[in-house]
Amino acid sequence: MKKTLLLSGVLLLGLLLIGCSGLLSQNRGGADYVGDAVAPTPADPNAQPPDWQVSVRIEGEYRPGEVLIGYSSEAAVHEAAALVGGSVVDRSSRLQVAKVDVPGAVPAALGRIMQAVRRGELRDVRFVEPNYTRELIEPRREDRAMVTELGPRVYDPAVDLRPRQWGLDMVNAEAAWAHATGQGVIVAVLDSGVDGTHPDLEGQMEPQWFDAASGTWVAGLDSDTQGHGTHVAGIVAARNDGAGITGLAPGARILSVRIFDPSFVGDYEAAVAILEAVDYGAQVLNNSWGGKAFSQTLQAAVAYALANDAVFVVSMGNDHMDEIMFPAAYPGAIGVGATNPDDRKADFSTTGGYISVSAPGERILSCVPTWYVQEGTGTNHHYEYQGGTSMAAPFVSALAGLVLERHPGAAPHQVRRVLESTAEDVESGGFDRRTGYGRIDAGAGAGVTVLPADGGQVEVYVTTESGLNWPFNLPYVDVMLRRGGVDRYFGQTDLEGWSELGYPEDPGGIFGVAPFHGIEPGTYEVIVGGEDVTAYWWTGWSRVANRVTARGTVTVGAGGLETVTLTLNSELEVIVDFQDDVGARLAVWEGDTFATAWSVWEAPPASGDWGSWSGTATEQAYKLDPVHWDWDVYYLAIDATGATGDAVATVTVIQNGVSEVYGPYAVEAGGFYPSYGWPDWWENTPHWYFGLDGPGGPFVY
Repeated sequence: MKKTLLLSGVLLLGLLLIGCSGLLSQNRGGADYVGDAVAPTPADPNAQPPDWQVSVRIEGEYRPGEVLIGYSSEAAVHEAAALVGGSVVDRSSRLQVAKVDVPGAVPAALGRIMQAVRRGELRDVRFVEPNYTRELIEPRREDRAMVTELGPRVYDPAVDLRPRQWGLDMVNAEAAWAHATGQGVIVAVLDSGVDGTHPDLEGQMEPQWFDAASGTWVAGLDSDTQGHGTHVAGIVAARNDGAGITGLAPGARILSVRIFDPSFVGDYEAAVAILEAVDYGAQVLNNSWGGKAFSQTLQAAVAYALANDAVFVVSMGNDHMDEIMFPAAYPGAIGVGATNPDDRKADFSTTGGYISVSAPGERILSCVPTWYVQEGTGTNHHYEYQGGTSMAAPFVSALAGLVLERHPGAAPHQVRRVLESTAEDVESGGFDRRTGYGRIDAGAGAGVTVLPADGGQVEVYVTTESGLNWPFNLPYVDVMLRRGGVDRYFGQTDLEGWSELGYPEDPGGIFGVAPFHGIEPGTYEVIVGGEDVTAYWWTGWSRVANRVTARGTVTVGAGGLETVTLTLNSELEVIVDFQDDVGARLAVWEGDTFATAWSVWEAPPASGDWGSWSGTATEQAYKLDPVHWDWDVYYLAIDATGATGDAVATVTVIQNGVSEVYGPYAVEAGGFYPSYGWPDWWENTPHWYFGLDGPGGPFVY
């Protein structure tokens, strides 16, 4: 049964959730914040502050001249392309996403399209975003002395190298093979390609491979341009024939999907490649790549895979830090960390609340392309030791293949839970953000006879009542599901939410929606954060009002779908503490389309204003009521135009008892220092802005 939970949010100004650079990363540190006084460049208090209508957050590197448009009608794509002088170069009806070439800067194109959507001039646009680029998780080349010690054996495909594969012993491969070898399962390796002519991979490959750069299927066995994909493929499914190495799922078949050629092809191309692999029949997708940018396009492709019962396995990364990387952090993906021969977390393995399990990832011997040659001799190399979560993920993909051989109808979440529930704790008991549920045990996992319950679904709708008498959807708001104090699942709202791309359809959705499918049943704290907006409803313009978060809870059962609607507003209090009483004042911009003015703290509220003033000469406060009007714009300023001396002020912003402290700022007597010039003010973090009344084009401030 679907349940709807309406929550009027606990609003925390300033806790912006940046899904790809660490949630809550913009918190200023509260009352303990200490800094040197900042001396500003004086501003003209009579000048109207900037009013940029559209904010477009860009979270990473992207391909120049390309924007991606999610749509619910094909006509909207062509209208959007014409608006920015671009052309539609490709379109995926399965994803409902199009790639558009634009002649100018990508941020400008994104801003123009967003503005047209907000003005009501362009409909049926689901989202607009750059075509982000990502990195291959490069392997760690192991000690050359160790390779040299092995001598010619490591280069001879006729020598049995199984005794050198400590990882297979650690995960109990022999016990697993008593239950399954992966027969009938296709594992897609989305990577640099695979050299299927390697002696250990002969007969293990599908006869064609997908080239994401060109969007075509190619007949042949050798597609590797770097060597990374061949090493990964060997760990999954190298033949068990007493020669060379052996894969954990030697009965499985490998489908090569090349998305690095040699660099990443782009999120759109990778998303299409995911769909092609799934439609080809791949039941497991192995991914050893990622980046920090959240992509609606890539999320939709992962969702498509999960909705079609394909298990999506992703390396966590080799940065050793606790950080959020995509696609590993998308709901339903299996994030994989690395362990060492001591059965502990590998030092380099990236950690995070979205990790699922770990697997051997140091000193892993596997195949390399036949065109690798031995130093000094020119003979074929054939094998190499490498390390990294890139090597750990294929162990997990192989085990997923073993489980699917025994349970062909298993849903992706059920496969994930088999891996997690049978994993061996290698650090703290139960789940931890360093190794997940532990290091996989293939013998135990392949031996499971009864599948666990399926996962649940949560859809989070985020609206605002700030400036409107009816809920107004918020796009690009980051959403997080927290359980047991750990941030487990990450999402982001789209523009309208009329349908979830790649997900089961929810025809009732009318607001910006962040869908979470295939998640572990249980009770979660729901946390959303982003930029609340006002809307000039008679023109369709909108601009940032405040940065807010909201929280609630949701309980989801196995196979259930729960919806949560979080409604934001911008209730806040601003307090300015002056070091000395020199006659300086707090000023608040109370602009609207009929009149614009700065109101200082001692003035009575302007007509139509919904704020209130209080304070003393050295501590002055302004409080904004929960719902403000469509035309309200709230900038802050330190007004020393009438001061008898230089002013030093610290600004505290409070929302529902949560504080952020800015400054201290030094303002010369006669000076005027507005918040859009404060170096640490939240709205001045790098964002691309585009607006008709702005400086004439896109820029970062």
